[in-house]
Amino acid sequence: MLIKKITDEFTAVSANVDEKAIEAHIEAERGSMSEAALAEKMVRELSRAKASAVFRDMDGPEDVLFIGADTVVALENEILGKPADRDDAVRMLRAQSKEPQQVMTGVTLLYRPKGAEKGGLWVRTFVEKTLVYFHPLDSRQEARIQAYCDTSEPYDKAGAYGIQEHGDVLVERFEGDYDNIVGFPAQRIKTEIEKLFGPDCGGCRAEKSCCEDCSAAGACCGR
Repeated sequence: MLIKKITDEFTAVSANVDEKAIEAHIEAERGSMSEAALAEKMVRELSRAKASAVFRDMDGPEDVLFIGADTVVALENEILGKPADRDDAVRMLRAQSKEPQQVMTGVTLLYRPKGAEKGGLWVRTFVEKTLVYFHPLDSRQEARIQAYCDTSEPYDKAGAYGIQEHGDVLVERFEGDYDNIVGFPAQRIKTEIEKLFGPDCGGCRAEKSCCEDCSAAGACCGR
């Protein structure tokens, strides 16, 4: 697991979150928001919901850092989730061979310091983005797509591929963090954790306020 790049002391917990309901709510309120902006909002909200759900299920313990993460793949006019079936997987992979994709991972860090009141939480949410380019859709790429969709790999992954597995054959190049494509931007998370627990966060902790990216009083993004 990529979190081992940060620490060996962790517990993986499934969050009891109705992702479809959250996505539907965001979609209903999207207004003129582009697909990329909508995707970014979705991963932000889903990562917060996951971290918060596990925090609540564990009765809000002190001195435990909770990390919630959610990843989507966004094209210019479509957000790609997990494929419904083989035809859907082929369609997604063809689409990604025609235009670059943005892989977005929303991450929320949630922490309650020792001695803090129930509302005394530090919360930091951010989105890491990586641009991925597939090989152009020609006969060779079509053959790769068909062969890949004959495996079991595409069907539990956003965008219908895993770059860390055999899906890397579809990819020509990428710009940004490789681990983010996998779904857990370990280096960025490590940096944000260091900001969260560092001695200086620009004074906003003392004032109990921070920038608009932070979702709770007392939270600090480190800016």
